[in-house]
Amino acid sequence: MAVSARGHGKENPAASARPGGAPPRGARAVWNAMTRPRPLYYARLVRRSSSPLRRFPQVLLVVAAAAAALGQPGGAAASLWPNVPEKIARALTSGDVSERRLAAARVGELAPETAIGLIQRGMSDPDVEVRLHLAGAAVRFRMPRAGDLVIEWLGEGDARLRLAACDVIRAAPTDRSVVALGRVLGDPDPHVRLAAATAMGAAGLPEAVSPLLGHLDDTAPEVRAEVARALGRIGDARAVVPLIGKVQDSVPEVRRATARALGELGDARAVSALLLALQDASQDVRVEAVTALGRLRSDDATSAIADLVTASPAAAGVFPGARPSDSATSSNDVREAALRALGRIGSEAAVKALLAALAKDNPAAPRSAVRDALVSAGAAAVPALIAALAAAPSANTAAGAALVLGELKAREALPALVRGMQRGVVPLRHGLRALGALGDPAALPSVLELLGDADPAVRAEAIRAATALLDPARPDGRAVDPARALLVDPATAPDEKLALVQLLGRTGSPRAQAVLLPLAKARSTPLRLAVIEALGAARAAGELGASVDAALIEALDDESADVRLRAAIALSRVAGPGSARPLLQRLTVAAEQDRGALGIALSGALSRADDAGGAGGAASAKAASDARDASGKGLVHEVASAIASAPDAARDALIEGLGRMPAQAAGAALARMISAAPIDDRRKIAEALAGHPEAAPALRKLAGDPDPGVRANAVWSLGAAGDKDALPLLLPLLKDPDAAVAGNAAGAIGRIAGRAGQPARAAAGLCAALPDARPYVRANALAGLTVAGARCDGDAARDLLARDPAEAVRLAAADHLGRSADDDDRRALTRCAAEDRNATVAGRCARAAPPGAPPATPPRAPAAGAEDVVVFVIPFDAGRGGSARDTPAPRAPFALVRADGLMRLGVADRRGELFERGAPRGPIRLTVPAPLVK
Repeated sequence: MAVSARGHGKENPAASARPGGAPPRGARAVWNAMTRPRPLYYARLVRRSSSPLRRFPQVLLVVAAAAAALGQPGGAAASLWPNVPEKIARALTSGDVSERRLAAARVGELAPETAIGLIQRGMSDPDVEVRLHLAGAAVRFRMPRAGDLVIEWLGEGDARLRLAACDVIRAAPTDRSVVALGRVLGDPDPHVRLAAATAMGAAGLPEAVSPLLGHLDDTAPEVRAEVARALGRIGDARAVVPLIGKVQDSVPEVRRATARALGELGDARAVSALLLALQDASQDVRVEAVTALGRLRSDDATSAIADLVTASPAAAGVFPGARPSDSATSSNDVREAALRALGRIGSEAAVKALLAALAKDNPAAPRSAVRDALVSAGAAAVPALIAALAAAPSANTAAGAALVLGELKAREALPALVRGMQRGVVPLRHGLRALGALGDPAALPSVLELLGDADPAVRAEAIRAATALLDPARPDGRAVDPARALLVDPATAPDEKLALVQLLGRTGSPRAQAVLLPLAKARSTPLRLAVIEALGAARAAGELGASVDAALIEALDDESADVRLRAAIALSRVAGPGSARPLLQRLTVAAEQDRGALGIALSGALSRADDAGGAGGAASAKAASDARDASGKGLVHEVASAIASAPDAARDALIEGLGRMPAQAAGAALARMISAAPIDDRRKIAEALAGHPEAAPALRKLAGDPDPGVRANAVWSLGAAGDKDALPLLLPLLKDPDAAVAGNAAGAIGRIAGRAGQPARAAAGLCAALPDARPYVRANALAGLTVAGARCDGDAARDLLARDPAEAVRLAAADHLGRSADDDDRRALTRCAAEDRNATVAGRCARAAPPGAPPATPPRAPAAGAEDVVVFVIPFDAGRGGSARDTPAPRAPFALVRADGLMRLGVADRRGELFERGAPRGPIRLTVPAPLVK
């Protein structure tokens, strides 16, 4: 079972929860220790691969931390009485300056459409304080063309106004205002000069180059450094030669900024100057210089960079005449930067230097700067790595080379890896780890040979490698016999038995399930849980499949909530259509049953059942018809009838199951329920109809529902089930007052336009949504453009990446720009990777802008295929001393981020659950819900 815990980019492997049961032992202590003043979201992800023939869902169990009133987000943002905007507007025209100041300070609380008009009228107020407040509001709203309104302020006598003007121009630049900043570079106040240079660099206009070059010799070192940074951001080649002259500036920070700028400019004329900077007394300067040489991909620099790698830590930081450095940067930082640079260069000489560094590397370390550098060199490193294995390398070199080949998925290296292991050149543990990472099923026989090795560490690595090489969607029985032999051996350790059970489940072989079935009642709870999960890895046919279903259904009565949940998840993946009716009866009749677990199991079983309860598909159409004639009603009718009388604890599970049924009659039955359904039912119906394109008219009706939760689900489902005819309905919803509805509309437009091959229609609506005041609407507009393959005119996405205050928006902008081959987009990503203060955003930008040529495929494209996802949201209340619920929270707001970057917004159902149909494979996580985002 693959388990991942996520929360704003931080891993928490222990965070987990489950419906209908208490948190796992030890988990509450972890939650208490992780209390933060802002909402946190943790997810435990249980994933299984699927194919078009096996629609096995993944189940995502989520622990969500929120404010004390998670379901009542009214306190997340200030609310205003309807007459307040009118009062503020009147006060801004008052003759009393104190009244105008108070009103100006409150403009930032207003809706953007109201505030922008007041800002425009008040920017000429005679009082400095009023104008400063309004300038701050203009920056907050990123008011379009606000830079033109403050050009006159650049000549004001009050330095605060000149500084504010620079800030406004930086947030909302115009060609005219950026050019006007040129004269401020001579301002007597160095803080103003610094702000002007920063704004000019952020604007990125070529017209700013000449004025900036004229101030490279500013008397203030902070300004000189900022001028250098601005020139690097703009990326104009005219700056190369003047910047080369600043490599020997007297101030280390200026030299450092100059080295970085030369790297951003990417001009080979800077190589000699950067080589000189490698001898700088400042470690920070040397790191920037070697990084710049890596960006330039200059093989002429390889020898000098390699010297930094081979130098001892003491020698790496000391040169004749060098002065001690106050920087926190160490010689090891210089070495790691040199390794990264060699990886970026990727030439034959660079790879040779990296191979030499492997000799002193520790192959047992989970990560290694040397191995990471070789991986970044890519295919260019593969021949040298294979040749190294064929020679007589040291154990460290051989192990490191094998691990790199595995991480590079270099299947052509398989023979060399196997021979190296057989010759004793490649240590078995590291060779097995490499074979598992290689992902080539042809490596399985070599791995299975070591399954019974005398060394426990080798056996454990062999089991892990074999498990990684298997896929239940492609049954492979080669591992069954050796795994079974070890499993029944009394000498096998308990932890090995658990791993062997997982291995047998991954084979997808009926013979493996026959081995596992007798262990479903094992006394050991961990073993029983592992067996149940393994039985749910692949669907068995015939009598064996019925036996597996029976064993899993029996496990639903277990006294352990963990066992019941694991059995329910397994049934949701593999239960045959014949299990649907027994599960339906238990859910609706047996009051003492674990309805949460039964709902999970039934929903999955119904997804493989047709109207008669048999296997879906055209081949069974006649059988279904005959069954309906004989019984007078089909399974759809039974489920729909059960919904009418079911308790709240079961209704959502039944509606979800009906939606997952492939029969068109199921969609029709859901559509008929809408008119008399209460709000909670309508929300779930709107979600369930995502799998029924024929019911798109019902979704259009629900998209106009008075309840925003219903509208949000309906709009999102239209993105899955609707066609291009739904776009005229969705476009106006981008301005819906509810952020979840507007955000989902942006995502739906992108999905529909992408399927229809109409990127221009997506751009027409989504580009206009980029200035929206709500962060998640902007983020989903960018993600929708990415999914649709659309692009806005100008540099809107680059501007959002550089200046948007919301992390979600900058992440979406990084993904969007990462699919572009435009040089300006690549430079924007490189700057983001180096400068964004948020580590998650900087890391995303770094992955989206790899060294070398732009990627041929999207850097963050999800894996091929899709799978259904079930999510339970369990609030973690930081406001109550770290206490947490034991069950999911009904109607909890959520924001689910999919692997394609789209964000689904809304509220969970009465069980605290949501169902996402056809989510792209890849990482999936929860983030702060829309009502709590500012």
